[in-house]
Amino acid sequence: MANIRFLLGLVILISVSYPQIMVVSQNKVVFSSVNEYHELAEKYWHPVFDNLVDEGKLDEWGSLNHYWGDEWNVVAYYKAKDIASFEKAWTEGYELYKESTPEEIRTKTQMMIIEHKDSIYQLKHSHSK
Repeated sequence: MANIRFLLGLVILISVSYPQIMVVSQNKVVFSSVNEYHELAEKYWHPVFDNLVDEGKLDEWGSLNHYWGDEWNVVAYYKAKDIASFEKAWTEGYELYKESTPEEIRTKTQMMIIEHKDSIYQLKHSHSK
């Protein structure tokens, strides 16, 4: 029990020490379906998460299309003040997406994904203009 409390305290300390995080969600999408995947995302996913940024619930989010490189051909990233903020925004966004997107579209989109992985990074340095 003491070890669990120590680890939980360590996670909280790290979360507070480096407040901004970036979540990177990588997908291997069936190559012949990539354009349709992006079209569906633009219609159903983008408005929901754009709105979360406009409301200040996420700092930033974006979608990347594979140009050259490895097999992870569709990537999304989300920046948030901290893990708790991200989790709250993600939960709200995903629920809104489910409410506004027909089930057959959600299923179709999921079937285009061959493999998926997520990573959470703490931003150590960022500079933009």
